[in-house]
Amino acid sequence: MSDRKREAALKKIASGIEGFDDITMGGLPEGRTTLLMGGPGCGKTVLALQILVNGATNLGTPGIFVAFEENASRVSANGETFGWNMRELEQKGLFFVDACIRPGVVRAGAFDLTALLAGLEAKTKALGAKTIVFDAIDVLLSLLGDSMLECRELYRIHEWLARHELTGIFTTKVEDNEPATAQRYGFMPFMADCAVLLSQRLADRVTVRTIRVLKYRGSPHALNEVPFVIGAAGVEVGSSNGVHPEPQPFTERISTGIERLDEMVGGGIYRGTNVLLTGSSGAGKSMLAGQFIEAACRRRERALFISFDENSRDIARDLATVGIDLAPHLASGSLRMEAIRSEAASSEEHFMRVKRLIAEHGPRCVAIDPLSALARVGGGLAARAVAERLIYVCRNAGITVLFTSLLEGLDPQLETTTLHVSTIADSWIQISYALLDGERNRALSIIKSRGSKHSTQLRELLFDDTGISLADPYTAGGEVLMGTLRMERETAVRAETRRPLLVAAEEEEQSK
Repeated sequence: MSDRKREAALKKIASGIEGFDDITMGGLPEGRTTLLMGGPGCGKTVLALQILVNGATNLGTPGIFVAFEENASRVSANGETFGWNMRELEQKGLFFVDACIRPGVVRAGAFDLTALLAGLEAKTKALGAKTIVFDAIDVLLSLLGDSMLECRELYRIHEWLARHELTGIFTTKVEDNEPATAQRYGFMPFMADCAVLLSQRLADRVTVRTIRVLKYRGSPHALNEVPFVIGAAGVEVGSSNGVHPEPQPFTERISTGIERLDEMVGGGIYRGTNVLLTGSSGAGKSMLAGQFIEAACRRRERALFISFDENSRDIARDLATVGIDLAPHLASGSLRMEAIRSEAASSEEHFMRVKRLIAEHGPRCVAIDPLSALARVGGGLAARAVAERLIYVCRNAGITVLFTSLLEGLDPQLETTTLHVSTIADSWIQISYALLDGERNRALSIIKSRGSKHSTQLRELLFDDTGISLADPYTAGGEVLMGTLRMERETAVRAETRRPLLVAAEEEEQSK
């Protein structure tokens, strides 16, 4: 086969769904057939319709949707819920064929699909259609009642599509507990040039949808199962297998908003990196995240604060008690605060929403408080994968991001959350409690900071109505003094410093 013919054989049409085009390495095979399989509620119809809508809207390629199970008008109405202007599209390049099998239909004698294909051929020529969706083709085939006839009619459609150089998309139901090839229409994946399996399952009482390309003739494709969601704009495939350029390392340092913390990490954190801030409940993680965001706003940078625990207004109120006033930045639009209930969706859906917020607002700095909330939905491994992808999304976009994570367990020196993302964090700051002489004090330390010389000291973290600060280190007997003991030590040092002055003043007075 010549190079020209080979390129024509492998020509693809983009689906318009970024993640899906990544795992298929460019989209669906043009002029060939694609099979979408899945159980009820997996999103087969939505995905097929979205591909048609994107083709008519973005590529200028008209399409036909043949509905065998659901009423065509309802399919069109469902498309409106995703923000697609179906009425306008139906006038310009999208045509629905209502081939829904009525309950009262009785089969009498043999029949085939010749008449249906003849009608579609006429409509295809009139419309100039390039793509045809046969939704729930298994419903039509079931009327034949003969496996040999079913196979014959399916291949009749397949050959008709190839003869007219049309791109065909079939959808069919499969049972979740059986492989696709073990179903009644198990021959369909072998017939199709591209076979895609959609599924949904419960993980920790949260629904998780996944998509996998089973086969793709003549093209490389992603082999792994990939999560996806059906969101406000339709199907969104979350995992991207495309090759992204390695971001160039930044040399600019930016402030955390706390001067002494900047000194501890060598003059500030590198722009475009990520900081993991860990600590127990009430340690002050949200306060430091708020200080980081305020510092970005003071630099006239757009910023985004996402909370999985508290209402955004409550956070703004609490931050004001330590001198962090976010109200002017919220009013100017440079800062956007979003509160998301972690239990309301799967970790994958949260990833999609955060990704959309970043795309809409275009921030230079982002704070997510706490990242560990993702571990409560969708299982530990899935949540960790989402957390890692979120970090890489920010890194590839050159966004400086601060994540907080709740520590659990008895050892404060270990990250014992189910996410375990400290290995991919560029900097790791930890806040711990120090119990000394009946006082609970906060201690801050730098566990790591890539590319920077950082302090190994333990500093007391202080909150008051003037702001957040770090105390000077005071030690006695090899232990760091905090709280009342530190204040007593500071008082003693000041007294010791003033003592020579007092003695000199007394001597001068006596000499008079």
